[in-house]
Amino acid sequence: MAQKLKITLGGETYLADLLWQEAPRTCEAFIAACPFESRIFSAKICDAEVTYPVPGKIADLDLMENPKFEEPAGAVVWYGAWSSICIFFDICEPYGTCNMFARICEADRERFAAACRAVWDDQGALIRNEIVDVEDEEA
Repeated sequence: MAQKLKITLGGETYLADLLWQEAPRTCEAFIAACPFESRIFSAKICDAEVTYPVPGKIADLDLMENPKFEEPAGAVVWYGAWSSICIFFDICEPYGTCNMFARICEADRERFAAACRAVWDDQGALIRNEIVDVEDEEA
């Protein structure tokens, strides 16, 4: 079994791999904050992303374990300055270096990108984050 981030947006669910090797302390802090719901407060600041605040102790996390400047599609990053998660649903360049701790699974990236683009039609959309156990693909 592997722990994954399960994101629910627009009534659909998507899975993301946690990057334990690259950002173990960020993964631990995020798991401790789950489950939670939030409202997307911005999208398209850098073009292809959605951003939302995370409640709890993680809000004070100021950590840069896995710094990335050019974000790959599906990157889930922690912005400590905003106490927020930002998910880049397409390749784009953020305004600053990000702490990447998860990535939307390849099989879900296209569907997730479509749901994120629809956020502009549903401002303030709810997004739910939880941790789930998933059968290992290698088993």
